Amino acid sequence: MIFSNIKNIDLTTIDERIKFCVDYFNEHDLINYNAGTYQTDREDICFRIDEYETQIAQERYWQAHEKHIDVYILLKGQERIDVNIYEGVIYHRDKIDDMLMLEEMPYTNINFLSNFGDILVCNPNEAHKTGIHMDLKNKFKIALFKIRI
Repeated sequence: MIFSNIKNIDLTTIDERIKFCVDYFNEHDLINYNAGTYQTDREDICFRIDEYETQIAQERYWQAHEKHIDVYILLKGQERIDVNIYEGVIYHRDKIDDMLMLEEMPYTNINFLSNFGDILVCNPNEAHKTGIHMDLKNKFKIALFKIRI
């Protein structure tokens, strides 16, 4: 897991695919993209722009992936993302979208994305619960890069 801000991340120490996502973010005006899925010029990296209201943690679900790294970069608003090492029971597996929905588990890390450019990288062994509000419900917009491994 990596948690930082685009302005502070050390690009010399991160995987070149994550660096590609950071560079793509810096070179494109993603805040003005409409919600939807987009392909980059790399076959192994696409991204989605999501915009929706946060919810309480009990209304969200744990997810993990077997074949993707998720790179979340905040565009506007605030979002809490809980993270834990995946050891839970799978109650739904979507092989097409590489989505494992997991049973409820305690979190070991809470990450608050509250500033433009806050970035969270979740590896396949890191379950995460997204879209949780920090204090009050709010609408947020995020770029979610999916790196196929």
